[in-house]
Amino acid sequence: MLELTPREYRESDAPALSELINAIENAGGAHAGLTPDFIGARVRSIVRDPASDSRLLFTPDGVLVAAGLLATPPDGGFRLDVMGGVHPGWRGRGIGRGLLGWELNRAAEIHRASAPDASWEVHLVAPGEDQTAVILYRRFGLTPVRCWFNMAASTATVPVVALPEGLRSTPYRSAYEKDLYEAHVEAFADHWGSQRRSFEEWATMVPHSENFLPGLSSIAFAGDEIAGYVLGYKDADPTRLYVGHVGVRRPWRRRGLAGALLSQVLRAARAAGMDTAALEADADSPTGAVGVYGRVGFAVETRAVTYARTLVP
Repeated sequence: MLELTPREYRESDAPALSELINAIENAGGAHAGLTPDFIGARVRSIVRDPASDSRLLFTPDGVLVAAGLLATPPDGGFRLDVMGGVHPGWRGRGIGRGLLGWELNRAAEIHRASAPDASWEVHLVAPGEDQTAVILYRRFGLTPVRCWFNMAASTATVPVVALPEGLRSTPYRSAYEKDLYEAHVEAFADHWGSQRRSFEEWATMVPHSENFLPGLSSIAFAGDEIAGYVLGYKDADPTRLYVGHVGVRRPWRRRGLAGALLSQVLRAARAAGMDTAALEADADSPTGAVGVYGRVGFAVETRAVTYARTLVP
């Protein structure tokens, strides 16, 4: 077997890592849309110590063929997310077994050092058609816990949906970031797997990310309070908008606000030359999100499944 060289993630690895993860997503039937800016912001925000919590494997000529990065939960959190995987062209050589074994061992070390008395879970996501990943996860005792829909909509046929009475909307402005953070924390507090991260961690991934598109994001207000929001991001395909966050605070739910904001953002994306918008939806969302998205033209393209293993005290 060709010997691979391991080392930690470095910021200059973001392009190669996004290319690797996109190849894995493609092989699983999903749309490969991650950009280097997205990867860089995500690692800076939630991988606490890349020197200890990441492992990248390179061929002798410097090609990245596998990667694993672990995101420590925030204080009071419970979910340790693992990113990465093995390039489809390099599977079947034992690389995945070795990498996943290291990831689970490192997750246990982080757990013991950070919250030994708390129950945590390790989470990994498999694209719906990636049976290689599913077999590997099951071999290591991970079990499916949640299903996700990757949905897409044409921006050419978006219905015009009026805002609920008494609300107004505006594109994102930097002056809103602190209030938007609090609204986001509140809107997602009852969503599956939600963890409250610090403002700094959140801001690195959202308004301060080079991937964020403020002009293709819309904030709804009731007076001076944020009622809901839709936030847009760059996709690796410049003709495709990624809708990364859709949130409505509880007092304004079930009134059509999310659909109205999505309608605004999708029509703005059309004006900006984008012909498709995509988002990820929790298949079992208590807010009925899948139905909301369907009413403004989104349909399921692919599925993904979260697999988990418990780390007990």
